[in-house]
Amino acid sequence: MTTQATVPGLGSNIRTLRENMGLSQQLLADYLGVSRGEVSYFETEARKPNLTILRKLSDLFGVSLADLLSTEPTIQALNAAFAFRSAGPISLVHLEQIASFRRIVSNYVRLDNLLSRED
Repeated sequence: MTTQATVPGLGSNIRTLRENMGLSQQLLADYLGVSRGEVSYFETEARKPNLTILRKLSDLFGVSLADLLSTEPTIQALNAAFAFRSAGPISLVHLEQIASFRRIVSNYVRLDNLLSRED
């Protein structure tokens, strides 16, 4: 994989959200299907994740793509404050379940917003 231009603040957002969930770089890497080193590259902004990985991160962390990419300090602080925190060990299966649940909720909210515009 070649080094690409980075999105300012993305690496910090990934690291903060990962740490708030109590996830190791290795567990996040397993969830994303990449190496632990690749996660480190994302966090240090040496490499930019592709869209598929960005979507998986967005689902897992329960934030929109726009918020994940945001450099706005207020948005970053809110995302960190509302991040899921685990009281115990989390497995790869748990991460997949958390991401699926958050994706369902996000889709429901979007659909509800669309339907309310039609009224």
